[in-house]
Order: sequence, then structure tokens, then C-alpha cells
Amino acid sequence: MMFDPQLRAKGAELQAAVRRLADTLLAYEAASASRKRARKEADAAKFYVATEALACNLILLKATGSNSKLAVPRSHAVIWQGNAVLGQHFLTAIDLLSAMGLIAEGRRGYRISPRSKMPSLIEPQERLADHLPLAPPEWRAICQIDDPVLVLLKEGKDKDGNAASIAYRETAQSKKFANQIGRINGFLREADIEVAGQDDSGISLGRDGQIIAPYRRSLRRIFNNATWLHGGRLAGGFWMSMERTERPRIRIDGERVAEVDYGQLFPRLAYVRAGAPQPEGDLYDVFGKGTGRDGCKKLMNALLFSRGPLKNWPEDTHRHFPDGINLRTAVEMLAVKHAPIAHLFGKGLGFQLMRIESDMLIEVLTELSAAGVTALPLHDAVLVAKSHVGVAQETMGAVFQRWSRSPCAIVSVKVHQ
Repeated sequence: MMFDPQLRAKGAELQAAVRRLADTLLAYEAASASRKRARKEADAAKFYVATEALACNLILLKATGSNSKLAVPRSHAVIWQGNAVLGQHFLTAIDLLSAMGLIAEGRRGYRISPRSKMPSLIEPQERLADHLPLAPPEWRAICQIDDPVLVLLKEGKDKDGNAASIAYRETAQSKKFANQIGRINGFLREADIEVAGQDDSGISLGRDGQIIAPYRRSLRRIFNNATWLHGGRLAGGFWMSMERTERPRIRIDGERVAEVDYGQLFPRLAYVRAGAPQPEGDLYDVFGKGTGRDGCKKLMNALLFSRGPLKNWPEDTHRHFPDGINLRTAVEMLAVKHAPIAHLFGKGLGFQLMRIESDMLIEVLTELSAAGVTALPLHDAVLVAKSHVGVAQETMGAVFQRWSRSPCAIVSVKVHQ
């Protein structure tokens, strides 16, 4: 489980327990004479908030009922990035928890490459239950505050698949992006969102190592390749890391949810870029009757993202094509079916299309929230309560028409049973 510095105690009981734990740690520090000078008031406040965040993460780790460990940052490159929780006070809190036998420290982090590293791991010990509600873990007494940085600009991925964040100067544009996300987060914070069955089965970890719990609804917007023109997708919501088969457990306003999404949005945006009319039918159905459709979808998206001709099949693509079809033939067939945009293949257009997609989704979320409709974003789709499917379809169709100047907007609905 990845450490989340934005976790805080919501209930008064947990807040008091965290305060007592922090006082106990400071008393132990004073008795052991490991610190020579008393903390200034501001430094003591930082220590308390670091202890609070650690306590909340450890409670949630216990609530998963798994053997997972908590991955905590110890690298100075991460620690001193401006987050109020992270700093020497954070490292001191970990050391004191460990010295008192309240946590066990596992593997210390180490670097694999200049960008890739393994995190340090900790886990709660039985004695921690004397200080925090761990039996059972009171995970509903925890909340998540907004990340202080709502808009991230990242470098391009390195050979290990990692992309570092870039410090950027605030501009009118970046402030506009942050204000948009802030308003959306404010609406989601007050929304009625739950996950069915969590009171009985506890909580679980998502694909990103973050907790799947309804308090995790603070979004960030991430731009790629060191430019505001690429990417811009939203991240951070618990529903984004859920397996698709688990999403039917989500409840909005007490209702089951439906997924409303744009059909074949990337190739349709490519047609917009080419100034060509929108074609009818399924853009990925090259062979007819749905044969090889999933492979054509993967290959077409790869062609829109690649710079230059593809030399190999994209991962997990070839098996979807009929026997005897090689890469060259498959690309030629796609180019014939989509002649108006074939000249855009291999031009590295994908991240620009992703930026348009994300701008459209921001508009959709803004308009739906203005109408009082809670919508959870999923790149080119939203999850809404079943009773709001109609307004979501209408809104998404209108946004596509504004961006494409075309009446053709394929907006599909899947109701989760």
C-alpha cells in the first residue's frame, strides 16, 4: 500500500487518539535524550500532522486484512517537495514508532536506476492497538484532504516507464486548470458516494496500491511530456483503480451506477483534426462482424501514439487478429478503412488527442455538477446514478458536438447490475 500524505482523522475520537500517540512519541524522545533541543511550536505542529497521516495510513493498512506493507518515502528527493507532512519530522515519527516497537521496519528502499527505486516498508505491530483503534480498524473515521498540488506537469517516461514531476511557474493557464479541479473536487467532496459491502468485508487495495474507499475522491490533473499540450487526464479517484468487475459495487445517491462513455473517441478526434466528416458505424470493425475488433482498437491507438512506422505488434494485440494477418497487412487495412486520417498515423498525435479528451471531460464534469449530477470520471467516460443516464448522455453529446462541429457523437451506456 502506497503512503498517502493527505489522510487525516475525521472523527473526534480518532483525533484525540492521534494526539495522545504523538505526545507519547515526544515523551519517549525526551526521555531517551535523542533530541537536544525542544521543538519550536511550528515544528511541533508539523510533527503532529506527520504522526496523524502515518496513523491513518496504518489504520487503513490494517483494515485491508491483508499481509501488505506500507510503502513510505524516505528519499530526500521526495521528502522535501513542499508537502506539509513530509520532512525530517516525518522521518523522526517513523523512527520513534519503530523504537517503541509500535511498527516494524522492513526493507529499506534502494535505487534500481536513476529514476526507478524500491520504497521503504513498514507495518503495524500488536502494541500499536494500545494507541489506535485497530481492532476493528476504524477506517470510516478517516478522510482525505485535497492534494496541495492539483495540477502536475510531468516529463516524458524514461526506459523504466517512470515520469518525474516538473516544477513549473504559475501562470493564468495553470491557475485556471487548478481552479477547475478545485471546483470539481468541492462538488465531489459533498456528494453521496459509497461502495456496497464495505461495512461487512472491509476495504481493499486498488491496482495503484491505494485504498478503495469512498473518501478517496480528490482529483488531480496530469499533463505529460513537459508540455501543457499533452495529456491532462484526471487521476486520484478510488473508482479509477477498481477492477472493472468491482465497479457495480459503487453507489451514487444510494443508486446503482451506469457507465456513460464516448464510443471510439480517439479516432473520432483524429477525424476532427483532419477536418474530415465523421464516419458512421464501428470504426474498429475492419474485418466485419466484430472479428478482430479488439486488436484493431489496440493497433489504431498505437498508430496514433507512435512516432514513425510500427516495427512490432503492440503488446497483447496480435492474438486478436485472424490467423495469417501480419502487422504490415493489418496496418494497410486500417489505412484503407480510415483513409481520411491515415496520414496522421505515426505522427505522435496521441497525447494531443488525450489533451482534447481531457478538456472535453472537464467540460462534462463542470456542466453535470452545475446541474447537480454527481459524475465520476474515467478518461472518456463517466459513472453516474442510473436515474441520471439521460442528462449525462445529452451533456456528453453536446460537448462532443461543440468540439467537433459534428452532430455525430456515439455515446453508449452500460448499466452496472
